[in-house]
Order: sequence, then structure tokens, then C-alpha cells
Amino acid sequence: MDIKGKTVLILGGWGLVGRAIAFSILENQPKRLVLTSLRENEAVEIEEQLCEHHTNVNTEIISEWGDIFVRQEYRYIPRAEVQSNTEMRKNLIADIFDELSPDLLKATTVYNLFTAYNPDIIIDSINTATAVAYQNPYDKIAKVRNAIKNGQIDDDFIYNVEETILSQAVPQLIRHMQILIESMKVAKTRFYMKIGTTGTGGMGFNIPYTHSEVKPSRMLLGKSSIAGAHTMMLFLLGRTPNAPIIKEIKPAAAIAWKEIGFGKIKRRGRYIPIYDADPKTPVPLTGELKPHGKGKWIKKGDNVLESVYIDAGENGYFSMGEFAVITSESQMEFVTPEEIADRAIMEIKGGNTGTDIITALDATVLGPTYRAALIRQNALEHMLELQDKHEIDSIGFELLGPPRLTKLLYEGYLIHRICGSLENIDQFDNEELSSLAFGIIKTNTQLRTTILSIGTPILLPDGKSYIRGPEISEPNFEGVDSIIITPELIEEWAANAWVDLRANCFEEWRKRIKKLQSDMQEIAEKEHSSYFYRKRKFLLQGDIIDISRTVSWIFETEDDGFRIK
Repeated sequence: MDIKGKTVLILGGWGLVGRAIAFSILENQPKRLVLTSLRENEAVEIEEQLCEHHTNVNTEIISEWGDIFVRQEYRYIPRAEVQSNTEMRKNLIADIFDELSPDLLKATTVYNLFTAYNPDIIIDSINTATAVAYQNPYDKIAKVRNAIKNGQIDDDFIYNVEETILSQAVPQLIRHMQILIESMKVAKTRFYMKIGTTGTGGMGFNIPYTHSEVKPSRMLLGKSSIAGAHTMMLFLLGRTPNAPIIKEIKPAAAIAWKEIGFGKIKRRGRYIPIYDADPKTPVPLTGELKPHGKGKWIKKGDNVLESVYIDAGENGYFSMGEFAVITSESQMEFVTPEEIADRAIMEIKGGNTGTDIITALDATVLGPTYRAALIRQNALEHMLELQDKHEIDSIGFELLGPPRLTKLLYEGYLIHRICGSLENIDQFDNEELSSLAFGIIKTNTQLRTTILSIGTPILLPDGKSYIRGPEISEPNFEGVDSIIITPELIEEWAANAWVDLRANCFEEWRKRIKKLQSDMQEIAEKEHSSYFYRKRKFLLQGDIIDISRTVSWIFETEDDGFRIK
């Protein structure tokens, strides 16, 4: 289809991919370009950017904002506020589960948006799978089950039941697709392009990452399930008479990046406050452990976490350590939004990129790219320069998850600080490493406050006490307000999420490093043919990138967390 002179609507135009597509679309001179975003400031920002960079293009640029998954009258109200209101919550349930009547259809945001502009082409770059799947049905169902078990059938019980109903992803997706196709028919839309997701960045059930939930993450698998269901519905829609041309590009790698910089770090849309805890007055590991509540941490005024970051758009800010891990070989690796945009434009114009999954579901995922591999080093070098400039090491923010990634990065970093590099670990015994690491935690305020502020507790060398901030990423308090602490649970938390300063933790690291050295030696003795896609000699050195490579190797060998294609 020729884009010139057409009306194009981009859902999710502020996002990483939507933004790249918008810039590419303008080069093809559409008559009108309409972009949507969830928040007003995002919609204004992308409209201003497009107008500034494309002043000579004869295209009307319009931005719209609000939640497209609700009825028009709730469009500008935050979802949490809608669901906390009894009447609105009941209406949301009705909008999802009642039959799709003409009146219900006409009340939706999607219908009103589509019929206001009658777009010839729609490009949907909203991460629909995340929007409908990440409402934690497991926590909500656990609360309902506990209430039933304890005989607490009250107003809170009714609220939790309704929240559980609203967290069901498949009915939400079905209703969204029903509204989508009926609205496109009325608007006479001729082409619909979906930028989808695998949910796992191209990795399998062995994916070692989550959105900071416990691994294996049921919610992450739920997201992948919804992403697959969404693709199948688009496949069916492509076989429906009088429907638009349907295509989907499904990137199978991390998507990056929007910006590299130094500044305040956001988590779930808010800056991360700085907390501290005095190692001299730890909290005894007895009694109950609560996700929130009283503790001996100290809020450091209005200070918030600042560090070097790489902005991955909707996926948030990654530290240098996190970015280096997920983009390394055998992990997610990554693809740039511009590459996705190029393929989307080519498909719209009738080209064959080989990445339309509706045409070939299994063989067309857009994987890691040669260009991304080349410029990855530029990104890491830029972050290194910013680290030096600001005299700060960018290790982990606990935004990527799982907590085990953050734990391993910081433990590896402590060993690096003590030994100069991981390969020098044999110069110290385990008790020395434990004592010296504790010394760093006690004296390095910036390091300690960062670890505690991102929600990672630190288990002290005695194994009987710890320091923490007001929130902790592990354990998962799903459906409960507290957990009875036991020695077995302490071991589980230390293995999976907490920075562990005990001597036996450093013994585990010693074993890992010996295994890695053996692996490196084995490869070195063999021929260097194309069979060996990387050498190990760069591992175990002194900087954060090499620590990240080692953590990648740990995920690969200990967790079977690697990609095979």
C-alpha cells in the first residue's frame, strides 16, 4: 500500500518502536499521522519531537492520549483509580464479560478513536500482552482463597473477587480484539500492522529473566501465552472476509535503545528513594518477615537513586551491568527499534521482509542483528565513559529481574573490588572474602544504599542477621502479609535474591570460577573454528562488563538460561 496521502494511526506512538515507526512514516508523506499514548505528557512530547524534526513534511500531526482498553468516559482516569471505585469497577467487569452490543462498542475508547480519524493504516505498537497479562491474578486469587479458608466473607472479599475477575487476561484480550475488528470495519481501515512480542525476548522456558518476579515467573509465561493467543487471533482475523490486511512483526530479542545518560532512576514511573541501614544494628532473622512495615532503615532525605543508565523505552532503565548481561551472546541479545520500523514500512508498502509472523508463524521472528551487535560495544563504551565521569559504577537496579541477577552482579562486583578481578579469588580464603566484603558494605555508603534502595537485602556474615530497605524483591508475599522465617527459607532467599556475605557464598563463587577457568582452558586447547562462537579469555577480568559476561555464563551453565536460535 502507498502511504502517501493516507491517514496513519500509531497506537503507542511514544514508545520505543512506535516512535521509530512514526519518524519513518513521515518520510513517506502521509496526509495525517495520529499518535496515541497512555499519558498526556508522552503524547505532547512525541508530537513536539515529530514536528520539530519534520517541519517540511506536508503532514498533519495529531497526538491523542488515554487508556485505550477502557470505555471512553474512563479514558483519562488512571486505571488504579477506576478499579478502586465500586461503580467503575463493576462497569469494567461488564465491559469485558457482557456480550458486545452496539451500545457497548460505541462507548469504547477504541471505537471513538478509530471513527474520529478513519485511519487507512493502523500500526499497533502497544505491548498488549503486558497490558492484559500483568495484573497478577495469582496474588488476587491467593487472597480470595485465604479469605474463604478463614471465613472472611466481607466487603474486602467482594473487592478481591472483583479484582480477580478483572485480572483474567484471556477474556480481556478477546474483548479487545472484538472491539478492534468491529471498529476497523466502521472506520474502513485497510491495513493493520501489529508489533508483537514473544514475551521472553526470543528465549525459551529457561529464560533467566523476569520483571522482578520469582523465577520461573508464571506472570511472564502468562504474558507469552497471551502474546501467542494474540497472534493466533490476528491469524484468524487475516482469514476473515472484509477485514483489513493483517500483519504482525514479532521481535525475538530485547529492543533498545532510546537514550544513554546519567540521572535519576525510575521504577514503575517513580524515582527510587535512597535508604540506608546501619550494619552495626542488624535485624535478627527471627519471627515474621514482612514485605513492608517497620525496620531499622533510614530514609536519606529527599535523595533518590542516580546512576548511569540506558533507557529501553517501555522496559524502563537498565544499568550498565543489566544491559551487558541481557544483550550478551546466548542471552536475549537485542534489536534496534529502527530495524523494526524499516521492516514494518516495507511490509506496509507490499515488500516481503520474511518477518511477518501471520504469513509464517514459526520462521519469521526478528532476532538479534549484526548492526546491534556492532553498536552494542559503542553503547557499553559510552556507559563506561559516563561511569568514569560521574565516579559511579552502574551495576544493577533490580528493574530487569530476577532478583538473582541483581544478587550475582553485586556479589561479583564485591569480589572484583577485593581481588582486582574474579580470577584472583584464590588469593583469599572464604572467611577473608566474607570479612572484606562486609567491610566494603560498612564503609561504602553509596554502594550499600543503592543495594538496599533497589529492594535487595544483604545477608550479613553471621547468616543470622541482615540489613534491608522498606521494600524487598524476595521473597514473594503473594496473598500473604508475612512469612515465618526459617533456616531453610534463609538459604533459599540467599541463593535466589539476597546479597550473601557468608563464607559459603564465596565458596560457591570459587567453584564457579574454577569451572569457568576449566571451560576456558578446554576451548583454548581446541581448534578455533567457527564451531566456537566466542572465546572465554575475556572473562574474569576487572570491569563490570566482564562481571556481566561471567553472570551470563552462570545463567547459561547453572540455569540453562540461553537461546538456541
